[in-house]
Amino acid sequence: MHTVSALFRAADLVDAIVAVAGKLAAALILVMVALVTWNVLGRYVGGGAPVWAQELEWHLLLPVALIGIVSLMREEGHVRVDMIYGKLPARWRHSIDLVSMVCGAVIGILLVRYSLNYVGTSFSSLEGSPDPGGLPGRYVLKAMIPVCFALLSLQCAALALRHAAALTRA
Repeated sequence: MHTVSALFRAADLVDAIVAVAGKLAAALILVMVALVTWNVLGRYVGGGAPVWAQELEWHLLLPVALIGIVSLMREEGHVRVDMIYGKLPARWRHSIDLVSMVCGAVIGILLVRYSLNYVGTSFSSLEGSPDPGGLPGRYVLKAMIPVCFALLSLQCAALALRHAAALTRA
């Protein structure tokens, strides 16, 4: 029983980390909107926007999208066929969610594994923008890929644990 409560505490910790990451992603969206507005105004009113500012839009989009996926999983806002799912008995819903969360965790782990070489190559060359005036440190951005998919795997595992527990009670 002690192990189970430790697993639930770990799941709560994952939820808390993802909640903070989600707030960070929401703040980045506001920064992105301001940046895009500035770039558009610069392009049409000021004669152009710097390359680094245009690249920064993409540098912000990646963490927002990846963290957004993880936050969506935490809130169980992922896509499902609700008109069918909502009519199923609770036991079936928990079973479906358990299987899908285990699959999500496995897929996340595979994406971490297969992205490490890609990110490692980028780190070893200290990859930056190929464009003059572009942003350095593209390797830091690419590092978000395995980090966010690891977080996705943890979030899916936390949800799988909760659905498994719900199945034992149902």
